[in-house]
Amino acid sequence: MTTEGMHRISWLGTSPRNALLVLALLVVMVFLPYVLGQSWLSITTEMLILALAASALNIMLGYTGLVSFGPAGLYAVGAYTTGILMEKLGWSLLPAILAAPVMAGLIGLIVGLVCVRRSAVYFALLTLAFSQIIWTVVYEWYPVTGGDDGLVAVPIPDWFFEINNCYYFMLAVVTVCLFAIWKIVNSPFGLTLQAIRENPNRVEFIGVNVKRYQLASFVISSVFLGIAGSMVTVFSGSAFPNYAYWVKSADMLVICLLGGIYNFLGPLVGTVLYEVLTKIISEYTIHWHLVLGGIIVLIILAMRKGVVGTLTSYWAGRKSAAALER
Repeated sequence: MTTEGMHRISWLGTSPRNALLVLALLVVMVFLPYVLGQSWLSITTEMLILALAASALNIMLGYTGLVSFGPAGLYAVGAYTTGILMEKLGWSLLPAILAAPVMAGLIGLIVGLVCVRRSAVYFALLTLAFSQIIWTVVYEWYPVTGGDDGLVAVPIPDWFFEINNCYYFMLAVVTVCLFAIWKIVNSPFGLTLQAIRENPNRVEFIGVNVKRYQLASFVISSVFLGIAGSMVTVFSGSAFPNYAYWVKSADMLVICLLGGIYNFLGPLVGTVLYEVLTKIISEYTIHWHLVLGGIIVLIILAMRKGVVGTLTSYWAGRKSAAALER
């Protein structure tokens, strides 16, 4: 793996400065309900869930170099697992939530065993195909999934109807999951994934089973996508087929590219930009999809490494130039 590749994806280290920045961000997030109105707090809660889903996808995309077009299918598996267990089988909230990542991980294992045998565009198309299969099952299996009507009466505890309570719950879950993802990608396992992304042939030559690591990356990503899907069911009290549709996968991919795939903070920043732009633009025009798409294209073309990646490279360049001047 190249030194540049290591730097661009692992710059969020454990230095005291970075630890203080993370702590400050958490403090700000804790006090947001005292500043934001109900509408923006609800949007922020949605951002937390989407940020977790995008970060889960980035385990494959940015760290392993696997371009998946089907994260929405596994996201929907998590959402429907929690919804079906609570609405159809009468499970309580906690077991239904815990079952979501297990089911998503199992489905991810099955799908991954097929997909990782192929590479590049074939891998991407296979993941898209499996995601559309999941969407079709959800859309057609009316007795279990509610078909095109979805699950609209998931018995979420009344405590979650208060947006502040729901926000703090989501913040706690997403924080724990993001910390777990950060630990995984910065572990020896995560560094091996990055090496595979940079040069899979060289890594395989030194004795590493590349396909096994790619499969492990796929399953881990699926587990966290399942948690994100479960959270959206808890938040909305419902689950719909569009959670598995390819448009949702496209949203996650755009968010990762917007923020930067070679940076842990990229999907988080990309989520905020995407959601804020969507909210603001949709208030001024009914053609907000067109305007939003144009803005995103311009940002990605101007910042090929994403917003965070470009700013990080710029800051590193300035530091290097300043060091040479001394």
